[in-house]
Amino acid sequence: LFYDVILLSCSTILYLDSQFKIYFSAIHRLLEVQNEDFEFGHVMGDLTYIEPTSSFGGFSASKAIEIPLVFEYWSVQETDNMPRWFVVDERDGSTAVIENTNTEDLRNFVMPYTSTMKTPTDANIPINAESRFNLNGQTASHSIDASARIIPTPYRTEIPENGQTFRISGFAVAGAALLGETQYGVADLMKKMDIDARGDHNIFLRLGALPLDIVGSESYILNITADETTITATESAGLFYGIMTLIGLLDVNNDLTLKEMVIFDKPRFDYRGHQVDVARNFRSKATIMRTIDAMAMWKLNALHLALTNDEGWRLQIPGLPELTAVGSKRCFDLDEENCLLTQLGSGPNLNSGFYKRQDYIDILRYAARRNVKVIPEFNMPAHARAAVMSMEARAKKGDMSYRLMDPKDETTLLTIQFYDRSSIINPCMDSSLRFVEKLVREVKSMHDEAGIPLHSYHFGGDEAKNILLGAGFSLPDDQKELPFSKSPACQKKAEQDHSFDIEHIANYWAIKVNKILAEHGILEMMAWEDGLRGTVKGHYVTPSVAVNFWETLYWGGINGLVDMSAHGFDMIMSNPDYLYFDFPYEVNPEERGYYWAARFNSVYKVFTFAPENLAQNAETSTDRDGNNMTVTTPDVPMPKIRGIQGQTWSETIRTDEQYFEMAFPRVLAVAERAWHRASWELDWSPGVQYDVESGLVPKGELKDDYDGFVTALGCREVPKLEKLKITYRVPPPGAVIDSGILTANSELPCTSIMYSVDGGNSWSDYSDPVSVDGATSVLVKSASSNGKLDSRLVPVSMN
Repeated sequence: LFYDVILLSCSTILYLDSQFKIYFSAIHRLLEVQNEDFEFGHVMGDLTYIEPTSSFGGFSASKAIEIPLVFEYWSVQETDNMPRWFVVDERDGSTAVIENTNTEDLRNFVMPYTSTMKTPTDANIPINAESRFNLNGQTASHSIDASARIIPTPYRTEIPENGQTFRISGFAVAGAALLGETQYGVADLMKKMDIDARGDHNIFLRLGALPLDIVGSESYILNITADETTITATESAGLFYGIMTLIGLLDVNNDLTLKEMVIFDKPRFDYRGHQVDVARNFRSKATIMRTIDAMAMWKLNALHLALTNDEGWRLQIPGLPELTAVGSKRCFDLDEENCLLTQLGSGPNLNSGFYKRQDYIDILRYAARRNVKVIPEFNMPAHARAAVMSMEARAKKGDMSYRLMDPKDETTLLTIQFYDRSSIINPCMDSSLRFVEKLVREVKSMHDEAGIPLHSYHFGGDEAKNILLGAGFSLPDDQKELPFSKSPACQKKAEQDHSFDIEHIANYWAIKVNKILAEHGILEMMAWEDGLRGTVKGHYVTPSVAVNFWETLYWGGINGLVDMSAHGFDMIMSNPDYLYFDFPYEVNPEERGYYWAARFNSVYKVFTFAPENLAQNAETSTDRDGNNMTVTTPDVPMPKIRGIQGQTWSETIRTDEQYFEMAFPRVLAVAERAWHRASWELDWSPGVQYDVESGLVPKGELKDDYDGFVTALGCREVPKLEKLKITYRVPPPGAVIDSGILTANSELPCTSIMYSVDGGNSWSDYSDPVSVDGATSVLVKSASSNGKLDSRLVPVSMN
């Protein structure tokens, strides 16, 4: 449990009215109000309210009322507090946002956190300027020459002893037609990088045979000489990536120079993904396109677009206008006839956004020109409230043909994010299957019109359960109900269809949806792994079935990996304790994000993730609470890993700028691991045990590798993000003061550091240790190379 305190006051007037409610988004369940003048209620999802009791005597002018609240679990990040609290007049339903909460600057209404310890065994210590200074010095020295370092690292690079370094004005590409549609992506990316397409350095593209050790559709040879550059590949994708590597060698903020070398390259994994949750909070079309640009430049090839969830439906579906007329909008409408209920701090006023059919077609074509495949996700049966309530709005108008909820179902359930049965599609109704058939047909039509076949469809499938059945809920047995156990439609289905198992509704639904996909010629179904747990590949009829594996290592995830792989599924590593970008970058209450699986996922932690030897990660990281974990490699052959993917869920990410800050530059660390297996990654070895003291990982090799990576990242790659207009996170600096001398450093080399001795009113550039003797306070911050992005301000201890 944790306690929060609300201070309410009216500025200068006496206010005696008690006919109001104050609504807010609570990501943890409110359990108690410790003020007899107020009580609380839960509406749906995170929407919660407090209201006066009969003893409430009104607000006295300029006098605050203190209302202690008791919530479930804990709160250690300031972003747990959602903005846009609002008051509703109970007489006429009018609303007003409380002014100081109507902001993305949470410090306007959230007091600084003074304690971030969840439990007595929580060993995480919030990082400050001094500990960050020490950490920066430990992880990378920034002393390495990274001029030839490419992100992601190629398979093999040969640099001649007497090779020249030479200056160019730009590229002139000969044989661009061999690139096919990707030639347009190349031209656009070169333009965005300010690379002259009629420059003095010739690039010759050719299709031809490759050495056996790098054979593949995305493989290539890049031969750079002072006279010309030749790129050889067997397919256009390889030629495309050869050009991306060439761009990767350039410092686009300075004179363009290249070094003579030969690169033999191939990807580590066929699937190199990035997931964007546009459902909970919408991302603009332009933001998705910028994301695709970055994916292409750093050789990621799969955009997992999460288009639907409880909080929003984001794609126009012809014939089902309610999905966007209702399901793409959030506002304060308790009947939900015009919009979904407000959630996630969106406030009482209309919050909306969706992609029109043509927008989606445009995104498909844009991605294809950059060798990126778009994988649409329509999450079901759970996390589907936007669809369910949209079809309920349709049903109220008399059309039941696509209804997704049994109106006679009296099952009591609570989902992981506090929704009721309206969050889960009822799998027993013919109208539910009719809805999926309509959806698949329309989405496939969009792909066909774009000329981009719909080969992979993401089913979602996660968290279709009633959390009231779990530990921590003291309910009588007759109140612990399986989803749809009181649905007449499901009771009838159980009598008619012996394959129906009410305890495994996600499995049942997955098999039904998979059959529909196969009937429409879709080759692959993807899902979150818990949606298919309990089934095997043989239960499905599409040629391929892949799962995003999202179990944590410290909760026994390695055994789950072995189990799911043994059942024949393709494994996409999506581990939340390393690859979730909605988690904080560091242990600090000012960082944005959730933390249920990890208190932080830093660029360094993502970089050190070993996807093919999961146990190894127990030596290079700790568990969620900052404690040592011991993991033993199971006595089975290594599971086959098809790929790796970073996830950017958006519960706390309300703006496009926040999205870019949370995703980048962590996306580049995923790109590195997805394309290249490092020398410090050890083989899967049955029976080998790892922990933080096992000493098996070659730390020197790891440090040198990260040093080269982060130097190239800071000095050469983030300027490219700036040219793509991606507002990436600038890490706050580390700093110490010793005998009046300020010394500072940054996680990212080539990042500007500034300091202030007057509370932030004026700033001075930092380059070397400097005297701050006599100052009563010192603040430091970092800035991007173009000066447009700043880190947060960090106070430095004067002791």
